[in-house]
Amino acid sequence: MRGSWAGAMGQTQFMPSDYLAFAVDGDHDGKRDIWGSAVDALASTANFLARKAAWRREGAVQVEVVVPRDKGFDYSLTEGPMKPIADWQAMGVTAPLGFPDPATHGDVAGLIMPMGWQGPGFLIYPNHMAIRAYNNSTAYALGVGLLAGRIAGGGPLVQTWPDDQPLTLADRMAAQQALAALGFDPGGADGVIGTGTRKAARAWQVSRGLPADGYLSFDLIQRLKAEAGIVQPAPTTAAGAA
Repeated sequence: MRGSWAGAMGQTQFMPSDYLAFAVDGDHDGKRDIWGSAVDALASTANFLARKAAWRREGAVQVEVVVPRDKGFDYSLTEGPMKPIADWQAMGVTAPLGFPDPATHGDVAGLIMPMGWQGPGFLIYPNHMAIRAYNNSTAYALGVGLLAGRIAGGGPLVQTWPDDQPLTLADRMAAQQALAALGFDPGGADGVIGTGTRKAARAWQVSRGLPADGYLSFDLIQRLKAEAGIVQPAPTTAAGAA
């Protein structure tokens, strides 16, 4: 079982226990070869999604939505519990290309806003969470869902994706340190902006009267650091290091 430093193996990165439980011989050559056979790798991944993650056949993964950009909308609902589609519509959430048929795709979904309140929103269906059972990353699951939609003939996003300054590891760690110093526990300062950090960020945003979307932009991190009195050292140049 050849794998990476973290143990993941094969073309679609199976853990050893998942290989033993869910790998299948898709090309019927007598071997479950997720390393050399794309058919086996894809069939095994499909088997994982169907059996372990409760993938809903023909079900939607996500739908792009427009969220009202005013103070009347509760942005803290992002990454919260799933709600009936009718509830989201009652809050003013609309779908530029229409909502999927609930008879086929289900009628409950959760809200994510990967780029904050100024970017596009997405209602995520249970199949989004099935992908996250495979790789627990919001960005990963959204990327897979959007790519699958394009492969199936769907169009690009209707809304513009904001152009924000990329964050360094030092930026992300400083944001977590600042949140902790201000009394909003992000669960550690490892530089990974996960659900714990976004939850802490939402709590800080609520306390400061900001849109509580949990999104930490470059500018917002500068505000956080200033408020917490965190000063980062200037990057060392190659000449200076020498």
